[in-house]
Amino acid sequence: MNKIFFLITFIISSTALGQEVVHMGRSSKALLLGDAYTARADDEYTLFYNPAALGRNSGVEISPLNPQIGVTNALDEVDRFKDFPSSDAAAISDRLLGFPVFVQAGAYPGLKMASFGFNLFARTRTSLLLENTVHPLLDIDYRVDRGFVAGFAYNFGKSSKSKQRLRSSIGISLKHIQREGLAGQFDLFGTELLSKIQNDVEDIDDIRNALGWSKGKAWGVDLGFEQSLRTSFSELSWGASILDVGGTKFRKVSGDVDIPEQEMYINAGVNWKQNFGIIAYSLSADLHPINVYMPFSRKIHLGLEVDLPFVSLLGGFSEGYLSYGLELRLWPFKFIAGFYSNELGVEFKEFEAKRAVFQLNLFDIDIDI
Repeated sequence: MNKIFFLITFIISSTALGQEVVHMGRSSKALLLGDAYTARADDEYTLFYNPAALGRNSGVEISPLNPQIGVTNALDEVDRFKDFPSSDAAAISDRLLGFPVFVQAGAYPGLKMASFGFNLFARTRTSLLLENTVHPLLDIDYRVDRGFVAGFAYNFGKSSKSKQRLRSSIGISLKHIQREGLAGQFDLFGTELLSKIQNDVEDIDDIRNALGWSKGKAWGVDLGFEQSLRTSFSELSWGASILDVGGTKFRKVSGDVDIPEQEMYINAGVNWKQNFGIIAYSLSADLHPINVYMPFSRKIHLGLEVDLPFVSLLGGFSEGYLSYGLELRLWPFKFIAGFYSNELGVEFKEFEAKRAVFQLNLFDIDIDI
């Protein structure tokens, strides 16, 4: 019984889900804007959305320290954790049944210089879902990613008529990923899982190796296109990207189970923004992932930002769920916080996973040339 409790404790402190769309990197700001960012992508996460967006950059942007944390938003589930059982595995599983556990932490330091961009990244992502009252099944997705991505954009077809400027860009990025982790569905009280954890299991490393922990490396490629029309106070942008062209498949370097590949996602979006000096706003809309078979309504993403001095108000709509938050800018600090939801089921608004995200940027530098 102690080993079963140890297993549950490990997974809670570590892993998630079957139908969720999992990307390589997501901007905290974008998540609060409904993840409608393909034609926007103007922060340090540009290369994770659309490498062609580098074409709008005309200076030097450096983001050296930008830790991000994501967790399950349990504000509506407080009663579930009152008098939480400490050692009864059956009681613990009953409390966690149907409750999606999610923990993510990472950093994406980056540099953008003219039409070139570069990011290092390190992320650990743990998600877990316990289902089925009669026969408990545990869905696990636990991964640790490290690596770098470098990209370049080429501008072409520029034209200028009076105060209007048209720009077209194509972009490409290359990334190297080291991934380790495990994924699968386990019968929580089945004989297979019990036999694994009873065979000389003494610590967390033994447990995760028994469950299928593996390590691998891979190279991936992203492609993008963007076009924008700018006037004195406004800009209209539209674009598309293919992330992880053909799917990024990992070469296994240790372990017995194949590494979950990074799937290919095709995205398209449009963004409209106006700047009146003391106040600015941005409206964005995305359709993604276009190539994944799912209800069309799950592919719709909308975002609204109202930008004021020192603070931006953020709101969005993604997969049928609302998101909201704010960005506070007081150099050398920038702080982003808010709430959003992801769909864990197959159908539209079938299974909502409520989450919170926090990000702190330190010493960002933005120099126009």
